[in-house]
Amino acid sequence: MPKGWISIARTSTLPGVRGNVYPILSGIGMEADLKFVIPESGKGSFQLTFPPLMKGARYIDFSEGPEVENGFIIWGIQLEDIESPASQLPKDILTQEPDKDTSMAGQTLTFGRATVKGKVLDFHPGMPKYVKIVSFNPLVGNSGYTHVELQPDGSFQHTWNALGTSIAWAYYTGSATNVEFFVAPEQVSEVYFNIRESARRNSEVHANAAPYGKEFYYKGPLATIVYEQAAAKELLKEEYKYYDFQKTPKELLEEYKQVQTEIVKQWTEAIQKAGLSQATQEYMQAGFHVSLTLRLLKASSELSEYYGHSMDTYDPDKRMAMYEKLKATLPSQYIDDDLLKALNRPQVLFTADFGKLVISLASRKDIQTQGLLNEMITTARLYEAINHLVPLNDEQQKQMENLSEPCRQYLKATQDYISGIAENNKKLQGFRVNEAGQVANEDLFASIVSKFRGKAVLVDFWATWCGPCVAGHKAMHPMKMELADKDIVFLYITGETSPKEHWEKMIPHIHGEHYRLTDDQWNYLYRTFHIEGIPTYIILDRKGNITYNDGFPGIIQMKEKLLKALETK
Repeated sequence: MPKGWISIARTSTLPGVRGNVYPILSGIGMEADLKFVIPESGKGSFQLTFPPLMKGARYIDFSEGPEVENGFIIWGIQLEDIESPASQLPKDILTQEPDKDTSMAGQTLTFGRATVKGKVLDFHPGMPKYVKIVSFNPLVGNSGYTHVELQPDGSFQHTWNALGTSIAWAYYTGSATNVEFFVAPEQVSEVYFNIRESARRNSEVHANAAPYGKEFYYKGPLATIVYEQAAAKELLKEEYKYYDFQKTPKELLEEYKQVQTEIVKQWTEAIQKAGLSQATQEYMQAGFHVSLTLRLLKASSELSEYYGHSMDTYDPDKRMAMYEKLKATLPSQYIDDDLLKALNRPQVLFTADFGKLVISLASRKDIQTQGLLNEMITTARLYEAINHLVPLNDEQQKQMENLSEPCRQYLKATQDYISGIAENNKKLQGFRVNEAGQVANEDLFASIVSKFRGKAVLVDFWATWCGPCVAGHKAMHPMKMELADKDIVFLYITGETSPKEHWEKMIPHIHGEHYRLTDDQWNYLYRTFHIEGIPTYIILDRKGNITYNDGFPGIIQMKEKLLKALETK
């Protein structure tokens, strides 16, 4: 970017495969640790000098060092003008061709263990050692990332409980490739990352060079859909819509529904003209129906967001007033019966957003559903209770007995898993539950932190449902272990929006002091410390002075701020 800048750390090295390290000596056209400003042309050049390499070296890696957060790391820079060795792939994947006659007919809901395995091609020491895998549960949507460790040859394997054929994603941080594929009970899905091709596609210099094969290779359930829909996504264009907010709320809602329905119609026509297999068209069409339903369910909030963007000066109170008007005007039959019926087709189970839709409908009592969709909503409600360690009452037990066998099996497996976690949590140490007690709101925070006076304190305002909060806990765990011998207290505060049963299940894995406040107490602290969102972190020095009050600054900065707070005498 013109006038932007980059910096190369003085800790940069060329790490050798035998443990030898070649440190940076100097730079020509740029100096280590100083900013290199990109010229107006958007292109710039400089040279870095290192000691002579071992004789016979064919490629080098480059790293700014592990202490540089988000630093440059480049692997496999070739030193000889030779043809790269061919990637080793199973022949049955290389010769696999899309089957245009494939169909989704006959797909049924089943339960079992799904397996994904694969390999990062061209993997070698020094590269990231994990593949991130996320599965999309038809009951809860995104189930969260699982970090699967790579073997020395770059291979990996992961197995989990699956309810029906569903979408999963695999992402390797050493490339820009995000593979969307299918998993199915008692089946194996194979995913191969071609990071050499991914690097070529993202290189300005080599973007027009001959490709090194496909960016990824896949073998498993519905392979034709995986390849076709990945290419067809570029057909799904959507222009930003400007609404006339001089219209009445009723007129706006009618226009919004018309616009969203027209978008789905255009998408449908686009994929029908693209020469895709019948199965891919069926799958993508099911996804369109799910997407349209979700958008209509969120009509009030979506339109009020458009309203906020239309303001010359954003006014949150006016935006909220618009939301309330739209919500009060929204017709009870806003979603057509034909659309709800389309959601009973088995193909919707395979789509990424179906779980998100089920969650939305599970909280609604005003929308009547039938058939498959109704069964999934019932299963989702039972799953939520089980996942939060809430015993099922007689009515819920009866509902569970009336479900199909796969749904019952999935809920039973979840019960067993959650019970196992609860038992293990009883054995865990390193966390403590505290009571705020009967304290006036204005004295609440002082009362909570008073017992930690003389130590540095990191206060983490969080919630069980907050993804960034949980990600922050995981990211900071190694830092907490490193600082375990320091006078630092990690204090976690949440409110009643974190379900008690779920909170109790999570906190044994979050070492520190824990408080769960009432809504009134939480809202008071929220206002007192001008908190605009969570997670929010407050650091207190040894005297109790606030030295930091903001979002997550990064591990390195957080560690520095905590150690500095310790310096107070």
